[in-house]
Amino acid sequence: MSLNGKRLLLLGGSNSTEDILRFARENGVTLVATAPARYGRTPLKAIAGECYDADAADEQALAQLIRQARIDGIFPGGNEDIMPHAIAAAGMTGLPMYCDGPMWERCANKASFKQMCRQAGIPVAGTYDLAVTAPEDIPYPVAVKPADSSGSQGFSICRRPEDLRPAVDRAMPFSRSGTVLIEDFIPYDSSIIHYTLAGGRAMFCGISDKRSMLLGADSGSVMALQQFPSASTAAYLATLDEKVQAMFRQAGMHDGPLWIEAFNDNGRFIFNEMGYRFGGSMTYHPVRYLYGVDQLECLLRYALGQTPDMRAHTSLIRRDRPAGKRYAILPLHVRPGVIRAVKGERAVADMEQVYAYVPIHRAGDTIRPTGTVQQVFCYLHLLYDTEADLAAATEQIVQTLRVEGESGEQLLFQLYRFS
Repeated sequence: MSLNGKRLLLLGGSNSTEDILRFARENGVTLVATAPARYGRTPLKAIAGECYDADAADEQALAQLIRQARIDGIFPGGNEDIMPHAIAAAGMTGLPMYCDGPMWERCANKASFKQMCRQAGIPVAGTYDLAVTAPEDIPYPVAVKPADSSGSQGFSICRRPEDLRPAVDRAMPFSRSGTVLIEDFIPYDSSIIHYTLAGGRAMFCGISDKRSMLLGADSGSVMALQQFPSASTAAYLATLDEKVQAMFRQAGMHDGPLWIEAFNDNGRFIFNEMGYRFGGSMTYHPVRYLYGVDQLECLLRYALGQTPDMRAHTSLIRRDRPAGKRYAILPLHVRPGVIRAVKGERAVADMEQVYAYVPIHRAGDTIRPTGTVQQVFCYLHLLYDTEADLAAATEQIVQTLRVEGESGEQLLFQLYRFS
């Protein structure tokens, strides 16, 4: 089925604008974007042929726009806040969506995801309910976090009973459902497991080892580095892959990208959370580089009514970078302040070692001291052979890229150090 003449509605923000625009041009698709006027000219509005001011959180207004603008498909970009509204509007207007509302909520909620894991025989951390267990009877340390939030918001580690109630109170405002998890603190770094679903078939798409660090004394840990492939890939495939794929089938999951975060104790995995989307660091880039599967293109085609073909939809894969390399995702962070100017982005994006440069913030943005992923300025997707190569490329990038505050000071900093 040709996509020529189809009209695709883009919602919210996206760090995939270049790929989306290339896809639209190659396939004759008209891009339409909507976001409230208070957000100004968003990156998606900048690439769209038509722009509107409807709020994606207003499902009735969104459905009305879909009908009036003769929209053929919706692309919410995996935004966790917008996705439930996009699913609802698609249901009102009969447009395709790769997952339904109950499935989205089931996967996005850490408590319900862990229940899915338990039923499938997949290890998860032990949990505690204050209605059943008194704070002084809980074995410490424990992690306290919202059941349905992201980016380390509202996260605490409690090491004694008197810290527990304040931690629950801190986490509660970040939960959309008013649910807080209290669970065993797992002192291991994590791995990110990737799959792509199409037509009910699941394809394993790699594991990265993730190192996390604290941005501040009172903050939760945030990603400091991801590296592909994980040293524990063979152990995972031998022990859990079949159970995980059976879990997908039992849940009725049939299409779309997903990732699972699991604590990794030398190849023994303890599942933590899942995203029924590609990751916010644009993890479709390493999947397409390492496995030849373009999750973004599959989503775009599915939104416009095509049946995804994981191996066929690869037109967006970069072919101007060397194959056979190791792959890293490295976030660079910014200190609090107002970004006055950004310099050196083009030079960084053009480096041979850079497979993708994913900016999160831009000139004019105000950075607050959240201690979360909201202080990530950009994600660097880097190709390398050795750790020394990776360290050298990172050093060159940090010297080239300037994120200037109001007094011209450098706000950018590198959280992870290679030595």
